[in-house]
Amino acid sequence: MMSLLSIPRSVLGGSLRLARAPLDAALQAVGASGSRVAARERERADRLREEAAAERRRADREREAAEASAAKTAATRKRATAKNAQKAKRENAKREKSAQLKKLEARERSLAAKEQAVAVKREAEQLGKAASKAKQARKDGT
Repeated sequence: MMSLLSIPRSVLGGSLRLARAPLDAALQAVGASGSRVAARERERADRLREEAAAERRRADREREAAEASAAKTAATRKRATAKNAQKAKRENAKREKSAQLKKLEARERSLAAKEQAVAVKREAEQLGKAASKAKQARKDGT
C-alpha cells in the first residue's frame, strides 16, 4: 500500500490539470477568460466601493441634519425654559410685594386702631376728670 507522501508531485499536478481541463475549455468556449472575469470583478468591487462611499456620505448628511435639528430643538427648549423661569421669578416678586403691602396695610390698621383706642382712653380720662370736677363743684356749691 502507498502512502500519500510517497505519491510524486508530478502525478498530482497532472491529475489536477486533467480535472481542470474541461472547466478551462468551457470558459474559453463561452469567451470568458480569467482576465475578463478578474476585470469584471474589479469593476464590481469598484462600483460597490463607490456605492458604499455614497451611502456613507448620505448617512453623514442625515446624521448632521438630525444633530442640527436636535440642537435647534434643545436651544428652543432652553429659551422656553428661561422664559418660563423669568416669568415665574416676576410672579414670585409680584406675590412678595403684594404680601409686603398687605402686611404694611395690616400694620397701619393695627396702629390706627391703637391710636383710636388711646384717643378714646384719653377722652374717657378727660371726661372722668371733668365729671369729678363737676361733682366736686356741685358738692361745694350746694
